Amino acid sequence: LLDRVGIQNARERLSAYPHELSGGQRQRAMIAVALACKPELLIADEPTSALDVTVQAQLLDLIRDIVAERGMALIVISHDLGVVAQLAERTLVLYGGAPMEEGPTRGLFAAPRHPYTRGLMAALPGRGPRRARLTAIPGTVPPPHLMAPGCPFHGRCKYGDDLCRDIAPAPVLAGETLVRCHKVERDVAAG
Repeated sequence: LLDRVGIQNARERLSAYPHELSGGQRQRAMIAVALACKPELLIADEPTSALDVTVQAQLLDLIRDIVAERGMALIVISHDLGVVAQLAERTLVLYGGAPMEEGPTRGLFAAPRHPYTRGLMAALPGRGPRRARLTAIPGTVPPPHLMAPGCPFHGRCKYGDDLCRDIAPAPVLAGETLVRCHKVERDVAAG
């Protein structure tokens, strides 16, 4: 398995300590450990964190190849939307532990509907003029014990009102995505 995940001199590396491996080699070793059980589902939680872009690209290719050749399902958990765009067929955007928007990745990235998803997309580097300041989502995430019963994003949302604070929005189909937002619900109802 170490050979399969691309670790050079795998037989000699079997007795190596983690600090003797690079970050990319450690990620590859963890993938090998996960594959040893022959799972039907691979959960990759921040699979490329702290890796340079070259190693990140190699690791994403490796994950894609292994999932395809073994016929496994893949769940990717990541703050890196580039990783999500490359690996996921469907995307679920969470805020404060609650689902905000979900649907086919291409459709969700092409036309985000929830204000939080739009904020995430606007904050991506490379969108807009070169050297432009990144767009930040105003405010801060409240601690879980201080979240209101409604939409967890309401305090940072420019559309947030009393309804958003008090009542959790029901999922509504907007285009290809399922969105939990009172504003989107009103927009869909209005046509």
